Amino acid sequence: EGAVTGLVDGSCTVKVVDNAKSFQDAGSHWAKDAIAFASSHELFGGVGGGNFAPDATIDRAMLATVLYRLEDAKTTGSASFTDVPAGAWYADAVAWANGNGIVKGSGNGFDPSGSVTREQLATMLYRYAQTLDMDTKAIGSLDKFSDGGQTSGWAKDAMSWAVGSGLLSGKGEGILDPSG
Repeated sequence: EGAVTGLVDGSCTVKVVDNAKSFQDAGSHWAKDAIAFASSHELFGGVGGGNFAPDATIDRAMLATVLYRLEDAKTTGSASFTDVPAGAWYADAVAWANGNGIVKGSGNGFDPSGSVTREQLATMLYRYAQTLDMDTKAIGSLDKFSDGGQTSGWAKDAMSWAVGSGLLSGKGEGILDPSG
């Protein structure tokens, strides 16, 4: 632990950076390890004031930005949504996500501050996985959940994949909560 070994043929410069962050509201949270990973990889930066807000709802702009950062993308341009103003902190991320087919809007624009539902999350991750040529053939049964049939038609394939791949396992007591 704490050691890195590498074989280099020729000269190189190695830069080791510790991006660990500490949040006063995440130290004892059940997701503290995931928060540490995501923030040290600069996917999330917290909400300011030394806080992460681990129980806050993620919005559509935030999710697009996380995927954009995960890809270390450099896309700029128009997102072609009237509710995504040029220069907004999330505009480049939405343009990238839209250009790659990861987001297609909510029917009334992009809805950047709209909360991400579980079926929207599954759909965005499903489309993202497809852009990476990942195997998205895993199929899980939505019927094993009492509310699995409430999954929107546009999200059924993605939700089945999310359940089949273990990304979503329900909320307990046989509830999937697709619109939650």
